[in-house]
Amino acid sequence: SDGSAGARPPGRFRGGARGPLVLTAVLLLLWCVPVGLLLNRTDGTVSIPAVMVNDQRDRTDLVADRARRALNEAQADLVSTSRLLDVDDPAGTETVLKNALREHTRYQALYVVGANGDIVARAGGDTHPWSAEKDPSLVRVSGQGEKRPVVQAGAPVPERKGMTLVGEVRVEFLNSLLKRPGLGEVRIVNADARTLAASDGFRAFEGLPKDALPDLVRAANVRVGAGPLENGLLIRDGGAVTVAAAAPFTGGGIAADLGWTVVSWQDAGRFEITAYEREDRSVLASLLGIALIVVCLGWIHLVVVRPLRALAAAAEKLADGDLKTVHYPRYQDEVGAVVRSLELIRQQLQARRQTQARRPAETRPGAGGR
Repeated sequence: SDGSAGARPPGRFRGGARGPLVLTAVLLLLWCVPVGLLLNRTDGTVSIPAVMVNDQRDRTDLVADRARRALNEAQADLVSTSRLLDVDDPAGTETVLKNALREHTRYQALYVVGANGDIVARAGGDTHPWSAEKDPSLVRVSGQGEKRPVVQAGAPVPERKGMTLVGEVRVEFLNSLLKRPGLGEVRIVNADARTLAASDGFRAFEGLPKDALPDLVRAANVRVGAGPLENGLLIRDGGAVTVAAAAPFTGGGIAADLGWTVVSWQDAGRFEITAYEREDRSVLASLLGIALIVVCLGWIHLVVVRPLRALAAAAEKLADGDLKTVHYPRYQDEVGAVVRSLELIRQQLQARRQTQARRPAETRPGAGGR
C-alpha cells in the first residue's frame, strides 16, 4: 500500500556474468599452465650428440688460434714501429707513435720506456709500469684489482739497450675476437682460469661461473704428445645441460707461451634436439593458450558483459521511474534489440503519464459549470 512492495530488495547478491568469466579464466589457466610447466619437460638425462660437442670444441679452437695470431701481429707491429724510432728526437718519436696509434686501432696507448722505467715518449691513453728486469716476457698482463686487465706487448728498441716500445692492447679489441654466433659465452683466461677478455660483460680477473670449467681449462693445458690439445665437455647440473670447450694458445709466436686458454660454453637447449624442441613447443602452446584466453575473455567482457551491465543499469533506472533518460542502442545485436525495446517501453510510459496528466485538466472546467 505504501509503494514499497515492488521495490528491489537492497543489498542483494549480484554475481552477474563476472563470476562465470572469472571461473572460466581460472579453469582455462589451470589447463594452460601445467602444459607449459610439466608437459615434455627435459632433465639432465637428455642425450647430446657427440658431433655437437666436437663442433663446440673445434670452433673454440678456431677462436683461440685467431686470438693468438692477433697478439702475435700486435707484437710484430711493435717491432716494425720500434725500427722507425729516433729517441734522440722526442718530437719525431711522438709523431711516429701517434701515426702508429692511428693506423693500428688495437692499441689504446703506445709509449717508449727507458732502462730505468721512465716514459721517454708516449701517445694515447694512460700508461702503466713496465720493467724488463722484473719480467722479461714481451706480452704480459697487469691491472689486478682494477676495472679491466691491462694487456701489454713490448718490442726492444734497436741499438738502445734496456729501452722498450710498449703497446697496450685494448680489451675491447680482444672481446671482439671472441664474439661468434652460435658459440655461446666465450672467454680468454690465464693459467689460473681468471678472465682476461669475454664476449659478454665481465669483471677483470674474475673466475669462471661454473665449477667444472676451471678443471676443463687445466685439462686442456695438459701436454699430450707435442703439446696441449683442445677439449670438450658436457656439464650436467640438475636439469640443465651445458656444452663446454677449452682450447689453449698453441702454435708459433710469443703468444703461445702465455698459458692462455679460450673457453666457451652454452646451454644445450639452444641446439636443435628433439627433446628440447618438444619442450619449446609445449611452452609455446601454453603461452598461446594464455594469450587466447585473455583475448577471448576480454572480447566477451567488452561485447557482452559491459553492454549487459549498462542495460541492467538502464532497466533499473526505468523501474525507478526515470522516464527522461533516452536509451540509444550502440550495438546491432541482441543487446541492441533489448535496448530498443526498452526505449519503446520508456516512450510508452512517458506518453501514458502525459495522457494521465492531461485528463484532470480537461475534466475540471465541466465540473465547475454544474
